[in-house]
Amino acid sequence: MDTVMTPAATHGVGLRTALRDDLDAKAEELRSAGYTLLPSGLSAHELAGLRERMEAIYRTQVDEVGGPQALARCNDLDVARCPLAYDEAFIGVAANASLIALVQRLLGENIVLLQQNGLFNRPQAQHFQTHWHRDLSYQHWTSSEPLAINALLTLDDFTLENGATHVLPGSHLRAEFPSEHYIEKFATPMVAPAGTFLVLDAMLYHRAGAAPWPVCGR
Repeated sequence: MDTVMTPAATHGVGLRTALRDDLDAKAEELRSAGYTLLPSGLSAHELAGLRERMEAIYRTQVDEVGGPQALARCNDLDVARCPLAYDEAFIGVAANASLIALVQRLLGENIVLLQQNGLFNRPQAQHFQTHWHRDLSYQHWTSSEPLAINALLTLDDFTLENGATHVLPGSHLRAEFPSEHYIEKFATPMVAPAGTFLVLDAMLYHRAGAAPWPVCGR
């Protein structure tokens, strides 16, 4: 790692985690808290292009299914499905070198992309993703190793004011959904600048925030 830290004083400790580099530190954060933040390395120009491309893909899909009412009936309003099938720029997002390196630390060398979606957090709109959920839905058990990883790329800044994604730290380690008390006390907004991957254990409970003005993210 770039920064050398003085080992914490301990008593009765026989095992402790050793980190080789910053990626190991990110992996440790995700294993324990269920999430971490990872810079994508994308420039402001590249992010602006991705925002425009995502909007264009969504408009195409709305036309393909017969209008926004059709999407609303299946809770898919403001969701662009599989953008990489429409624009190769999103293959580059999925294959981001920093992201792949981190995921391989967690899941091993052989990984498969399950899905890719684009989410639009519109002002004053109730998005279906504001419900607390796991990306592996209906699962109420835990595992000692991550089963899948979710990476959300912020195409705009995620702030408290514009609807940052919220997480429930440690909830990937519990079979049941946490109590209202836990949610009230520990729900954490993922504040991050544009171009950041919010990397989550797929069993971590999370939700989209409410946005008073337009924000586009993955």
